[in-house]
Amino acid sequence: MAENGQLAEEYHPQQTPAHTFSPPLSPLPSSCSINRRLLPVKGYYFVFMAAVGDLLPFIGIYMLHLGLTTEETGLIYGVMPFIGFFVRPLIGALSDKYKKHKLVLILVTAFSGIFYFLLVFVPHRPSPAQLEIHTNFACSTQNSYFHDCPVTTQAAGCSVGLTYFANSTETNKLNKSLSCSVSCQAKSDATIPDFRYCFTNNTGEYGSEGCTDTSYKRVLRFTVPDLQGLIASEIIEDRETTGSAQCLNYDVKDILFGNTSKREALQILCGRALYLDCALNCDKNHPCETSPIFRLDTTFCVFFVIFLMANIAFAPVFPLLDAAAYDNLGQDRHLWGQQRVWGTFGFILFAVTSTFIMDMQKRDGKAVDYSVSIYLFLPLTLIAAFIASFLNMSGDIRCGHVMKNITQLLKNAEVSAFLFVVMYFGMLTGALEAFLFWFLTTIGSSPLVFGFILLINCCAEVPMLWIAGTVIKKIGLVSCLYLAFVCYGIRLIVYSFIYEPWLALLVEPLYGVCFGLMYAAASSYASIIAPPGMSATVQGLLGGVHFGFGKGLGSLITGFMFRGIGPRWTWRVYVIISAIILVVYFCLNKFVFKSDHRQLSRPSAATGHPDDQAKQEVTLIKSNLHSDGPEITL
Repeated sequence: MAENGQLAEEYHPQQTPAHTFSPPLSPLPSSCSINRRLLPVKGYYFVFMAAVGDLLPFIGIYMLHLGLTTEETGLIYGVMPFIGFFVRPLIGALSDKYKKHKLVLILVTAFSGIFYFLLVFVPHRPSPAQLEIHTNFACSTQNSYFHDCPVTTQAAGCSVGLTYFANSTETNKLNKSLSCSVSCQAKSDATIPDFRYCFTNNTGEYGSEGCTDTSYKRVLRFTVPDLQGLIASEIIEDRETTGSAQCLNYDVKDILFGNTSKREALQILCGRALYLDCALNCDKNHPCETSPIFRLDTTFCVFFVIFLMANIAFAPVFPLLDAAAYDNLGQDRHLWGQQRVWGTFGFILFAVTSTFIMDMQKRDGKAVDYSVSIYLFLPLTLIAAFIASFLNMSGDIRCGHVMKNITQLLKNAEVSAFLFVVMYFGMLTGALEAFLFWFLTTIGSSPLVFGFILLINCCAEVPMLWIAGTVIKKIGLVSCLYLAFVCYGIRLIVYSFIYEPWLALLVEPLYGVCFGLMYAAASSYASIIAPPGMSATVQGLLGGVHFGFGKGLGSLITGFMFRGIGPRWTWRVYVIISAIILVVYFCLNKFVFKSDHRQLSRPSAATGHPDDQAKQEVTLIKSNLHSDGPEITL
């Protein structure tokens, strides 16, 4: 998982101290043999990552479910990576000092489950009152139209006119056609409340053949399938001006009617001249009053505190586990990926399973209850804590990792430019983790779509990580970063134009390049450009700027952009920024940074220790299999 991507570099063979009393694993006597010493490692990875896949991808939409705003979601998501960035080495150092790594792992695993479980008790915000849209409907034997005199302000009772609603900023942000159901009846002072009307596809007058209903009714109901199309059909010559107010008439054509609103009609005609009062209910209404950006109410404060404690507990889990895994592997640390892949299996299995459960709730006519993931998370983490008690952890493990000489490192222009690019990729990771599912929910996505997105992300990432070395040798390290920019741009531009959530699946295979290939190349590139003696510092910075500062800034900024310019233009702005950074970074590498490693097929050319450096690149590429899952998770 993205948040923990920083951590594995701290525990790959070149950075983890050799363990003098962890003998190498004995070769397995046959393909059916089981190495029992590694069973707890595999079991913990599987169960804990199952818990991660079950809940963490859906925290963002759970916050939407509670009534938190995009700004509040961005703030909460934005703070947590910074917390993890500082908590991780602190708890690791304490574990090193007292040599209680197993106890600490058991405790942080259990507390992660407990604190995340407490989120189920966060109170929901009351739903805000929605705008009431009112207008008038004039109908005769020859034609029919809306007669809308504007309500320019949201007055008491939240009543607004049709024109005001259609031209509002919030409606325009949706950038899509709205469907509105209409219910009309005679004015309360009418002497004859019943009336005749008919839906017809003919152009003649009332009474012509093709009229579907001529009985007396008290209420006229129909659906306008395209609100913006209705506004475009204004009868301009019939405009009326009364004082400063201007009443507009909209020709009513091509409507839907019937119990299921699926029958089509060209127009509505009435048996006599009528002037009806109408109420509209559109599929995307807006709150009566603009909600404040932040509300320090019970919901926000309780969620923030519980989520903060959960992230403090969660942050050191993977550093401790990765260190324990390497410790148990001894000299066979190259087999670490075979242990970690069980975590990927657990993540995929429970991420998809939880979305199926949510989707079944929706199919039963119930509102989607995302708390089901929280209920599953607690027992899974407690099982993982129990499994952790069987781990063999020596006292020679080192988890505290302190970065030094950062100021000196950042004076290197090439290193600074590279870290900025990695941070920007982290911003995109944070933006998509926090708000992709949120956005898809607003356009009507079912939870099943989320499950398939996570499944495709994992299926795309794992093979890409395995072939990353070949791709890097073929096209070069920096070219892999260029390719990641292009793939991110394709994904984001597609998100900005889709109205059917399932279409997002078409670009999800690109996640393998966006994260898998990108981070493998970045890790290898960092090991090459690091000044002598500072390889570990650069690797620590790489994870910190991507999963810490980058993710945090991306989540925070995106929350405000969603509110200010809408989600679609947010994705498009990121596409524009990505293109600009790509061009600038390409020019810097082409004309400013003259070092020879940009197109290296082997990293050994960059240092005086070819064998060690080549071995480090392979390790770093494989270490990226530690990722906890797709970017929409934490």
